[in-house]
Order: sequence, then C-alpha cells, then structure tokens
Amino acid sequence: MNSGVTLLPRFMGNAGERYFTLQFNCAGTPRAHIVFIPPFAEEMNRCRSLVAMQARAFAEAGFACTLIDFYGTGDSEGHLSDATLSTWLHNIEQTVETLREDADVPFILWGLRLGGLIAMQYAATSNIAVQNIILWQPVTNARLYVTQVLRQRVATLMVRDLPAETTKQIRQRLEEGECVEVAGYSIGGSLIADIEVLELANMGVLGSGRIHWLEHVTEEGKAIGLATEKAVEQLREQGNQVSVHTFNDPPIWLIHERDFAPQLLAATSRLLS
Repeated sequence: MNSGVTLLPRFMGNAGERYFTLQFNCAGTPRAHIVFIPPFAEEMNRCRSLVAMQARAFAEAGFACTLIDFYGTGDSEGHLSDATLSTWLHNIEQTVETLREDADVPFILWGLRLGGLIAMQYAATSNIAVQNIILWQPVTNARLYVTQVLRQRVATLMVRDLPAETTKQIRQRLEEGECVEVAGYSIGGSLIADIEVLELANMGVLGSGRIHWLEHVTEEGKAIGLATEKAVEQLREQGNQVSVHTFNDPPIWLIHERDFAPQLLAATSRLLS
C-alpha cells in the first residue's frame, strides 16, 4: 500500500556554508512541520536509521518531518572544527523559515541527546513560535556531557599507548585555539565552549504546547534518574508543561551495533496521534 510519503533532499544556506536537509513529506497539507535536531558526532551515526524510521512514521501520520545535518556534519558542507553553536542555531532558523514558505502550519521541534538541549535553546531564543517539543534522551548537563566526550580521547590515547592527557589539558588546548581529535572527529574550541554554557535553568517558556520528554530506563516501570527529575522540575518551574515517558529499549546512541527501539518509536508516534 502506498503511504503517500515522499522524500525531498535539499541543501539550504549560502554557498560554502550550505547544510543538508532531508524532508519526509506527507500527502496534502501537513498537520505541522516537525524539525529534527540531531545529536553530536558518532551518536548521530548510531541513530540515523532509527531517526529515519520515526520521520517516516510522522509523515505517514500527516506531518512533514525535516531532518537537519548541521553545517560541518553529515552530508553538509564544511568541517566540524569550523562549526559554532550560533551557526547551528542559524541552520535551524533558516530551515524553519524555508518550511514556513512551503506550508504555514505549526512547528514542532524534535531533538535527540545534545540535539534536545539545542532544540530547547532555539525555542528559548527564537522569535519563531514553537508548539510542542519532543525530546529523546536529552542532555541535561552540558559541561558534564562535554567531559564525557573528551574522555573518549583520554581513553583512545591510553589504548594506543600515546602520551596521556587529562580532560583539563584537552580543554586548555581547545581554549588556546587548537583543534583536537575525539573519536575520529576534529573538534574546535569555539563549539565546545558554546555547548558548555547551555543551561536548562535559564530557558523560560519554550512553546505554546507541551514538552514530551522520553527517557531511557533499564527496566520497565523504573523511575527516571535524579538528574532528569531535577531538569524536568526546572522546566516546569519556568512555566512549561512537561510530560515524561519512559522506555527500556537498548540505548542506541551508546552502542556500536545497529539495533532497534520499538518502545521508543511506538511511544513517540502516540504523542501526536
């Protein structure tokens, strides 16, 4: 049976700074635009297949879903070492403005891991009205997340029997303008510094609808962790409506082998039905 879903790959932005988007279009006028904000580095590669499955499911349900490869990542132009958070936020802005020309319908942001935190930052700072926000296992502490990323370099140096570095030393090199290689990616200090200052406590009201927070737990029925509970409470105190949903599929953003997350897909598809 033909679902009516069509794919529209296209580049946006100016020459030399173009970034790639892939839009899953539904038949007819969409109920809303859903814009996907990707996770960082290797986490996106691990999740790309699952994200495409969810995007298609959204389109089959009557939404237009656009996946972004930020400048310097994926199929976009540029190098990750040249990327900045302001560039990535501008990528989202340009995408939204282009989609508004396609169809004047509500906007929903969908972010995964670091992309969830960036999605909230965009909603907090943009003049574009956001309706709902869908978060897949969002990062709640940007500095801790960056430390975890840098520890990958520490581990790699140890395995390869190369001169050891601490995360403090790596940060120092980044602050001095160097680029460092982490898990096969050359990362610049400006992007890392931008990411580290992202803070949930100062976000404010992020949309006219609801924030749907989907969080991984190790066992069905298990409560969310204290860090997530604190982050959710911070958002609620700022006037946001937040619904928390749990799933215990494999944490696909962490594992190297391709896997499936049926609970996460099913729970996400139910949110907008």
